[in-house]
Amino acid sequence: MLDGIAEFVAAADCGSFSAAAEATSTSVANISRKVAALEKRLAQQLLLRTARGCTLTESGQIFYRSCRGLLDGLEESLDAMQSGISKLQGSIKISLAGHFSEHYILPLLAEFGEQHPGVSVNVNVTARNVDLVGENVDMCVRVGPLLDSALIARKLIDIPLRTLISPALRDALGQIATPDDLPDEKCLPLLGRRWYYQKDGISKTVNPRGRFASDNGIALVAAAQRSLGAIQVPSYYGQQALDSGQLVTILEDWHPTESFEFYLVFPSAKYLPKRVRALAEFLKNHLSHRVEFQLAP
Repeated sequence: MLDGIAEFVAAADCGSFSAAAEATSTSVANISRKVAALEKRLAQQLLLRTARGCTLTESGQIFYRSCRGLLDGLEESLDAMQSGISKLQGSIKISLAGHFSEHYILPLLAEFGEQHPGVSVNVNVTARNVDLVGENVDMCVRVGPLLDSALIARKLIDIPLRTLISPALRDALGQIATPDDLPDEKCLPLLGRRWYYQKDGISKTVNPRGRFASDNGIALVAAAQRSLGAIQVPSYYGQQALDSGQLVTILEDWHPTESFEFYLVFPSAKYLPKRVRALAEFLKNHLSHRVEFQLAP
């Protein structure tokens, strides 16, 4: 009854019969024969073969989710029977993008792979909003706020915001004691966000309307260095400019009431494999201890 399922899942995970054969230490002919027999038994085409590999059909996607859960459950049971030995096995496909992910999460993924030699980690770096189910992605990192969906989202970390300005522009604007001292036209928008502050129960809002706007923090740091305006960015941006004195922080006693929220997003499923849950905890624990990511009180 289970004949061909492991080969089908391997082909779907790897994206080609040759890669699946290598991953399972068998031949391409064996993978092809097993999958073809399974499709014949089900009277359904599960995989579309192309010169570059294979992709799941609509029926294949539905069947894959069930099979993947079945195999992961069996794997979990086998792990639990190993005389108390906790060894992670299997593959994880994760998708991510952006400065934060590339600078902070990628090195952690390599560290996780080093610690768990039984786990194969496939990292997909793309700015595209991937289809987790259709592309067999186990986990992705996305910035919030997230739209409602059938996916499972768990907050990874809150990144505090800080307000930066060049010394030249600060001197030109004069005293900046409260957010009211920042002209909207001298504040550069990031993703169209407003800036919300609070101090001693008093709330203030800045509506950035500067002539340089971006969805990229590096671009805004460069603009701020040229005195095009003040910026409010997550704390992982601008540290080099701060260290060199090209930018300085302002309004340090006015605390931003918002932060940049990053989420781990998983396909809608009742069961998450042990290795995926372990990676999620690993990322959360390691990121939460970074001093520069601690939220101000």
